[in-house]
Amino acid sequence: MSKIEEDRQEIRERILFFLYRNSYWQKRHTPKINICNKLSDIPCKYINKELKKLYKEEFIRFKKTNHGEDVFLNIQKK
Repeated sequence: MSKIEEDRQEIRERILFFLYRNSYWQKRHTPKINICNKLSDIPCKYINKELKKLYKEEFIRFKKTNHGEDVFLNIQKK
């Protein structure tokens, strides 16, 4: 596994752990920008790329709100 793949895997794990630790399931969700702010040592560009990949793999869901898209964990993958 290359260094880039390891970095991507670490970003994915940190995103999922952040959502899990704060219990963002179903009706409880958070804006994308909050994830970027909490994981401030990682550029937001990379976080958004990994969020799209996690969505394709159905680990997370997006909810459209008045202030933008919010993120929460998929309860079926619990």
